[in-house]
Amino acid sequence: MPSVHIVVDSTADIPADARAAYHIHVVPVLLHRQGETLRDDIDISRDEYYRWIAEHDELPTTSAPSVGMFEEVFRELTRDGGAVLSISVAAGLSATYNAAVQAARLVEGARIICVDSHSIAMPIAYLALATARRLAQGATLEEAVALVETLREQTVAYVALQTLRYLERGGRISRTRALLGTLLDVKPILEVRDSQVLPVERVRTWRRVPARLLELVQARGVYQELSVVYTTNRAEAESLADACAAAGLLARDRIRTVQIGAVLGTHMGPGALGITGLLNASP
Repeated sequence: MPSVHIVVDSTADIPADARAAYHIHVVPVLLHRQGETLRDDIDISRDEYYRWIAEHDELPTTSAPSVGMFEEVFRELTRDGGAVLSISVAAGLSATYNAAVQAARLVEGARIICVDSHSIAMPIAYLALATARRLAQGATLEEAVALVETLREQTVAYVALQTLRYLERGGRISRTRALLGTLLDVKPILEVRDSQVLPVERVRTWRRVPARLLELVQARGVYQELSVVYTTNRAEAESLADACAAAGLLARDRIRTVQIGAVLGTHMGPGALGITGLLNASP
């Protein structure tokens, strides 16, 4: 087992095989619906979650893991003298990072460093996996932190929404704006950059969306990691992954298709599609 343990929250969307291979520990975010609280990816699968939000008018709410949840994990991992590097969803988008920081302060005498990823979803996974590989080669905790702080500036994330209804239901846009977008059949493309979710453009038909996502990603540079992300349509994601490989972004066997987790998916809704990546360092 590693002497430096990596901890992420479940918004990181790290596939199970990668978590197991690098001993990465996941603290689940919380989902609240109809009086019950569920742990993301533990008490409910992602497919079950998306079926539920499609069938109900009431939109669930989400919250960061509690300080106590992080504290329990940190105490267990440092019990025998190990150190912890905790990488969290962007502090500007969630209270998760602050919960991790507070928990770290409660575990007296332990070496725990919490880092803000400045992003969400698979970009966090890229940071965690790259750091785990470097730690396996003998890097120190401080060197691992420096690596995360460097790589987080090289992450790329674009996602397109099939509908604006879930942004409206979650209070992110007005009902009038959502209705207008629906009437015009507008498909917004969003980018996660510098801890913010930013509008990029509005595509008039969904048929145009995959090609436009590919164009946006291609324009950013050369990649060392790439994933196509989706909420409900895996077949469409696999097709876009094929297109990314055909365009020469990465070999097909290095491009993952990953289902977006509940926190992001709550606001994106069924049918969302995106591409995320980790750029090579600038020459």
